[in-house]
Order: sequence, then structure tokens, then C-alpha cells
Amino acid sequence: VPTARLLQWDDNNGPYRATPHPTTEIVDHALATLAANAADLLTDPDAERLTACDSTPCNRYLLRHGRRHWCSTRCGDRARAARAYTRRTQPRTT
Repeated sequence: VPTARLLQWDDNNGPYRATPHPTTEIVDHALATLAANAADLLTDPDAERLTACDSTPCNRYLLRHGRRHWCSTRCGDRARAARAYTRRTQPRTT
């Protein structure tokens, strides 16, 4: 069975290689790490700043700060372009 040594962190000595795990457990380890990070984010005091991206087709989340509404500049550009298109195509009323 192939093995891969995981990188661990020790507050006193810094990074070190842990005992090998079978490669089949690496995926489980990665998923467990992602789940732990998600749980930390959702229970953190900053969790109230967690919000969905304001761009319509996007399904990502972000920690809102300042005037930020989108997860990326691409989503922001898409929203601004849609607003500009709407302004250009609407008939003018006088």
C-alpha cells in the first residue's frame, strides 16, 4: 500500500512530517480538514459576516467587509455589466 507522510505543525518546533498514512486515508483526512474549517467558520464570531455573493448565477459565499458584495471581481463585473445593459436597453421616458 503506498503511503504519504502528512505535514503537521508544532507550536514549539514548527512544521514536521507525521507518520505515514495510506493514500486512501489522505482523501478522508482532507475532507475532515475541510469540514473542521467549515465548522470553525460557522461558529466563529465573524460568522454573522458570512453572506452569499450578490451575483445572480454565483453560488459562493464570502465574508462581507466594507462595501464588498461579490466573491470576486468577475462577479462584480458581471453585475455592473448587467446594470449597464439594462440602462442602455430601457426606453427613455421624458
